[in-house]
Amino acid sequence: MTAPVVSLIPADAVLLHSESGSKAAIIAEVLEALPSIDPDQAMAVIMEREKLGSTGIGHGIAIPHGRLPDLETPITALVRHSGGIDFDAIDGKPVHIVVVLLAPKDEDRSHLELLAGLARALQKESVRTAVMQAGTAEEISALFAIHPARN
Repeated sequence: MTAPVVSLIPADAVLLHSESGSKAAIIAEVLEALPSIDPDQAMAVIMEREKLGSTGIGHGIAIPHGRLPDLETPITALVRHSGGIDFDAIDGKPVHIVVVLLAPKDEDRSHLELLAGLARALQKESVRTAVMQAGTAEEISALFAIHPARN
């Protein structure tokens, strides 16, 4: 028997169409859609991290992230912006895909592994194209599925 397939980004945490006009606005939009967190606290943590350097990693991708003290498990969410927004990305190009990652305050390793896994996936042009062309949140979630090893 195999374990169920899970996704790094659940379908109910995918926003298909953002019209936000700024980095702060698009992050706030994502955080407001996450029911299990305090969006103001999460925003403060993420924007504090952004002061260290933009999380716009290039190729139209940003992965703003931070750690929350009362969180038990990591939370991820994705928002797509067809027009692109200025995110101070390292390549200077507009960002079209924003993945927010919130992790428990004391989980350094899982936070970094999840961040690296998301960045690796999104560095692939095929994944970025599929995210932008997907018609549903479920299709986007499936792109980030983790398939358990078969016994």
